Amino acid sequence: MKHRSLITTLLAALLLLCAVPAMAQLDALRFDPDKVPVGQVFHFTKSNRDGSHAARISVHVPAVDRIESLKWDEGADEATLVQAQMDWSRFSVGHFQGWRLARGAAPEKRVTLDVTGDQLSMSLMSRPLTVTHWPWHSYDFDFTSLNLALPHLLKPEGTFSFWRTDFVYADPPSVRELGEVTLKFEKRERHRGRKARRYTLGGAGLQGKTGTWWSDARTGLLLEFELPVGDEPGYDDVRMTLDSIGRLDAAEWDAFKRRAVGAQ
Repeated sequence: MKHRSLITTLLAALLLLCAVPAMAQLDALRFDPDKVPVGQVFHFTKSNRDGSHAARISVHVPAVDRIESLKWDEGADEATLVQAQMDWSRFSVGHFQGWRLARGAAPEKRVTLDVTGDQLSMSLMSRPLTVTHWPWHSYDFDFTSLNLALPHLLKPEGTFSFWRTDFVYADPPSVRELGEVTLKFEKRERHRGRKARRYTLGGAGLQGKTGTWWSDARTGLLLEFELPVGDEPGYDDVRMTLDSIGRLDAAEWDAFKRRAVGAQ
């Protein structure tokens, strides 16, 4: 009887564990507000690895829990703006808005995403997604939230896993959990003129393929990544490189966004 009671207790505990969303490697991170580059803007070039389909990505950090990412092209009259709010308790995006900016027109909201508890809702989906793994990051968002999270690693020269939860381009579009991705430290080296840490980045969330990620050894922030799988239509694979870093206040950032679509 005692043996049967023990088995029943163990089964109940197992069922309880299965019902709790997996926390992946949240314990590998510890939030430090001083490691959030508030006020800075990071200018990147994103392309296929052969240099084709190049675009500019400018990432501004207006507050400790907010990110804005502008995808634009020199001489173009429209751009895509993403505004995201970080949930630093789970090192993941908690709220997201996507906008179309065009010369001579008011900003047009295209999509919203919200995470409440373990429920992820997107304006383009009829039903919410239950998030089962934390932290999660979106490759379609150019791994911007991952970039802001990595400086908070307790052991930056170790191995860290997260979940790729991402937009799926279909009819209708949706967000799905696509699988685990592992970042594994390889070595220190100089990269793009800076002291850097080089990692491999790959796993089921990247279709079982592996690429390379370089972080600034001092700040932990992205210098470059190359991945052999695309993240959105037009990209067969991706290379994203840091071009420059600056500082912009709110008014200067708004002016930058207007100039990006040819509006003064």
